[in-house]
Parts: sequence; structure tokens; C-alpha cells
Amino acid sequence: MTITLERAILGGLRLDRADLHDAVVRILDMVDRGAGGIVVPSNVATSRYLRTVGLPRLEQEASFWPIDGVPLTWLLRIAGKGVFPRVAGTDLMNALIAHPGARELRIGVIGAASDEAERFYRDRGHANVRGGDLPIAETGSPLLVDAGNAFIADYRPHIVFACLGFPKQEYLMLSLRERHPGVVFIGAGAAAQINTGQFPRAPHVMRAAGLEWVWRMKQDPSRLVKRYLLQDLPWLIGMVPVAIGERLRRR
Repeated sequence: MTITLERAILGGLRLDRADLHDAVVRILDMVDRGAGGIVVPSNVATSRYLRTVGLPRLEQEASFWPIDGVPLTWLLRIAGKGVFPRVAGTDLMNALIAHPGARELRIGVIGAASDEAERFYRDRGHANVRGGDLPIAETGSPLLVDAGNAFIADYRPHIVFACLGFPKQEYLMLSLRERHPGVVFIGAGAAAQINTGQFPRAPHVMRAAGLEWVWRMKQDPSRLVKRYLLQDLPWLIGMVPVAIGERLRRR
């Protein structure tokens, strides 16, 4: 099934309007087409990085930008672009693996909690999921690329969830796509860790209110307090005038 999604541009950022069902169908369509691709579930941290540091290759090569950050949906509303659903990376991983259309596909999970993810999904009847461990290494390290390449060459997956966090997983996906252009790569961050129970997920009421970041900050304060409060929050506030400006230009 081919699905066409509306894309919004906000301050140069690409954001696609897709709910969970749409996202799964779009990814399966990418597999069916055989051309592979890169999926970037966008949150505040990824968007901030793209606007302040930049990653032109990713912007050129990524083909699907679902929203995995409630504050981005708020900015789109302020900009007058309507309601955009959030597609959480944890939900996307579960829904895609469980979809009947993915039953015959080989799905890889590389990076954090990859072995746990393999056991977790295979225990639930998804024998087509395999985990691939990666070494601890810096962003862009050849060690990561070599390990990812070896996993793909051995398992030949149709879909690979890269669980390293942004931007490390994006640099890895770009490198692996050069060698394996038919694979669909999905940036998944901590999705495998959350789905397998290493990090309990925030209660539904916090997720619905856009406060999952508070829960995550409590789980990993040494890393996330600085990112969320000193980096993401000021950037988000600074994007409000950008969104208002786009709304005014639409009139």
C-alpha cells in the first residue's frame, strides 16, 4: 500500500503528519519499494541539533520524519499548520514488529538493549527479530560502522532499528546506508531499553500531556537534566517566535 503524507516545514525542519498506523504503513511501503531509506522520529533534541549544528546529509537522505516530541506538535499549532500526531519511537517499534505485513520481514535491532530486544520479541512470537550488539565508541567511529555492517551482512534485514541516541545513530545509519541502500533504517534511541523494561515508561497521563521528558529526566539525570533544561528548553522557547512568524506569513 502506498501512502502519501503531508509534510510541514517549520524553520527549515521537515515534519511529516502521520499517526502510528500511517507511520507503520509508510515504512512497510518503503520496504516494498526496495529502495530502503532513513526514518528520523523527530523530537526537540534532534530538531535543535539540525537547526543549530546541522547535518545536511541526513536532511538530504532521510525520507520520513514522523514526530516523536509533543512540543513540536505545539509549535506546529502555533504556526497555524494544524494538528500533527505524535508517534513515539517505543510505540513505532512495537507496532511495526507486530504488524501482519512485517511477519515475513527480517527486522534487526542494533545498539542499546539489542540482545534483550531479541529475547523480548521472540518470546512474544516474533522470531524474525534479531539483535546486534555494538561496541562502545564515539560518534562516527569506524568500530560502530564495522559492527553494524557485519550484522547486516550476516542477517540481511529489511528493517534496522538503530538504538544509540541522536546524533550517533544518525551518523551510523548514513554510513550503513551507503553499503546497504535497500535497508530501511529507523532511529530508535532508547526504544528497545524502554520496551524491554530497562527504563519503565512514563504513565499515559504524562505522555498525553507532553511531560514524558520529566519522567525520563528523573531516570537519567546526569545526562538529561543538562540536555532538557539547559539546551532543549531555551531552544524551544526561541522557536515560538519562529512559529508565530510563520503563522503571520500564512495570512
